[in-house]
Amino acid sequence: MSEYYRDADQLFEIYGYFLDKVLKHDKIGPKMAKSGIIIKFIYTDPDCEITIDLRNPPKEGTYGTFFLGPCDLQEDVWSKQSADHSHRFWHGLENPIASVTRGKVKQGGKITAMLKLLPVVRPTFSEFPIILKEMGYENLIVEKKKKK
Repeated sequence: MSEYYRDADQLFEIYGYFLDKVLKHDKIGPKMAKSGIIIKFIYTDPDCEITIDLRNPPKEGTYGTFFLGPCDLQEDVWSKQSADHSHRFWHGLENPIASVTRGKVKQGGKITAMLKLLPVVRPTFSEFPIILKEMGYENLIVEKKKKK
């Protein structure tokens, strides 16, 4: 049972809104598009997938597109993780390198291309809680644990 998502539809609702904003962001979007890759995220609990196409922007002002659910695009890189882990990642609370080495995230394909995106997407960590609040999902905002 997911700690944050009741089902794939809710995850798609939240990530769809988030990705739409990120891929139109005038500072983040162009930097992401420079990678020119297609990334597939495979989530567990709930089981679903999202593919982000940074190779073929659909129109002016949008720097990529995404597909909620299976699609026919062949990805350059894939990442498999729990939806809860991804949720914490977008809050800036999960270290992606440590997550792979600890087996929380499995990846394949052009992993170095995806690693180059990490500094580019870091500014979105502050955006994710904001979009959750905009969508009325304040209860899904994860607070950083205070050190004792």
